[in-house]
Amino acid sequence: MAHQNMTASTIGSRALATALDAVSAMGQTGHLIIPETPTPAMLKAGSLIGGLSEETVRKIFVSMIEAEQ
Repeated sequence: MAHQNMTASTIGSRALATALDAVSAMGQTGHLIIPETPTPAMLKAGSLIGGLSEETVRKIFVSMIEAEQ
């Protein structure tokens, strides 16, 4: 039983290492991971700099994300 757990642990460790490598590679290519919907802080920052309502900023953000899918 201990051998099986060690094997599962090793597989899990390798999977985690592969996932971390993939995320790291994305950063090196200039890509960012962004949320599908803006956070409250993002909405506030966008509305302050753009002079728009937070709802308008949210609509703009969502439309940009949808355009890339």
